[in-house]
Amino acid sequence: MAIFPFLSVEPTVQVGDRTRLDGTKSFVTVDEGDIISLEIDPGNGSYVNVTTDKFLDYAWNTSGSKTIRCRVTTETASASASISESISVVTESSDYLFSTDSDLKLHEPDILKWTEDGRNSFLNIHRRAKKLILEYLRREGFVDVYGNAYTDAAIIDVEEVKQWSTFTTLRLIFEGISNSTEDVFHEKAKRYFEMEQKWRSIALLRLDIDGDGVVIEGEGIDARSCFVARR
Repeated sequence: MAIFPFLSVEPTVQVGDRTRLDGTKSFVTVDEGDIISLEIDPGNGSYVNVTTDKFLDYAWNTSGSKTIRCRVTTETASASASISESISVVTESSDYLFSTDSDLKLHEPDILKWTEDGRNSFLNIHRRAKKLILEYLRREGFVDVYGNAYTDAAIIDVEEVKQWSTFTTLRLIFEGISNSTEDVFHEKAKRYFEMEQKWRSIALLRLDIDGDGVVIEGEGIDARSCFVARR
């Protein structure tokens, strides 16, 4: 009676970064019989048969918007249905993350063994950390001279927020791994949360508060208060 292809993808991924195009939640009604074929097109117009695993791990070498398709075919008269999702593939420079996996390794040398299935980096978590930092500045009332919330473009020198981002990322990773308030991952998450707060509280950000793309001496904010200065 019906075929329901389902495709789960990350909204944003960097060029060269591994990601999983996941069709495992696809299903059909009982009258359709078995699924005889599940295929995924990673955006190049060519379907790959992934009937066994029901997912495709992939990486792109060019940036841009990619249209991903999942097609399910059943044994009933070889009926099929498809669905599509979009992924934004960005360059490292346009992604403009505040920390890297190398920064994590300084504190957790074997951190990459905890990456999610289908990934070989924590770039997605670094991206989440950046969003949380910018959300914190907005929530605490930090705005530029025009009253607008700061974007990542206002942070000219990522060194000003690198430690803050690193410990936020580590905290998010171990919170995701932990499944008990008594396990070692929960303790690591607590410790990195304390470091996150420490570096957030002492961060003196050199921000481009007027949007001219240049930070001059004395221009910026103190993350310990809502003080904004340009001398």
